[in-house]
Amino acid sequence: MSGAKRVLLGAAATLALATAAGGATSAWEERGPLPLPRTEVSAAVVGSEIVVLGGLTDDGGASRRVDAYAPARDSWRRLPDLPVGVHHSAAVGANGKLYVLGGYTAAGATLRSAFVLERGAWRRLARMPFSRAAAGAAVAARRIVVAGGIGEGRRLARSALSFDLATRRWSVVAGPTQREHLGVTSFAGTVYAVGGRTAGLDTNLLHFESYRPGDRGWRRLQPVPDPRGGTGAAALAGQVVSVGAMKSSIWNGELRKLLWKLVGVVVSVHVAGCGGVARFTSSCSRHV
Repeated sequence: MSGAKRVLLGAAATLALATAAGGATSAWEERGPLPLPRTEVSAAVVGSEIVVLGGLTDDGGASRRVDAYAPARDSWRRLPDLPVGVHHSAAVGANGKLYVLGGYTAAGATLRSAFVLERGAWRRLARMPFSRAAAGAAVAARRIVVAGGIGEGRRLARSALSFDLATRRWSVVAGPTQREHLGVTSFAGTVYAVGGRTAGLDTNLLHFESYRPGDRGWRRLQPVPDPRGGTGAAALAGQVVSVGAMKSSIWNGELRKLLWKLVGVVVSVHVAGCGGVARFTSSCSRHV
């Protein structure tokens, strides 16, 4: 993802919903800064915390660092370092465990690696069938679905990858429209893929697609109102929120009506991309 996209745009999207309070007015709040500034991170919710993993550091290195943020306390704590330095990886939380998938090495090689943080230590899982970087991931029907991204030969991935949380086995499934730097989230057993791009910033896309594990393909939904690549995405209470992506807008899609509406404006996305956390409180009525 682009440097301006996310040290915490993905986390901000998640935090926007994970901490939204009923009846709150729409506004951004500055939160405690990420302990180590970096960009091109991945982020996931695990329990009541948002975990930020890896990323590119100021010197261009691929970080192994993992930090967990508690919204209720506005505080960070450090978790065990990743086994390898990585940026542009995908991350999800499932059943209290943290998973990190693929990404780039500091030298720019795409990875097939998969790790889980459980019982306070990182454990290596079976490698993905194909390498993936700048992809997105979400959990649905007890499976992790890794969608989009850059795959073998540094080409746009044609397929998605599915990891069964019970058997810990990978399978290859239908992929969304080919693209990288997309936002991926899930709600009620369905995975959603938002935006993305095919190459540089001038190739941002409007795509919005959905997939239920077991389906033969992805379903095209109402496009996002403006093209966006490198967007953060999160879902709650029948709504998908797409945050940022070199844009200053936040769009909220109501899934039952398949309508998009503008719900907020990010102030100074580039500042958020350098190690800060912001919270966007909207009219969502419950917590995750």
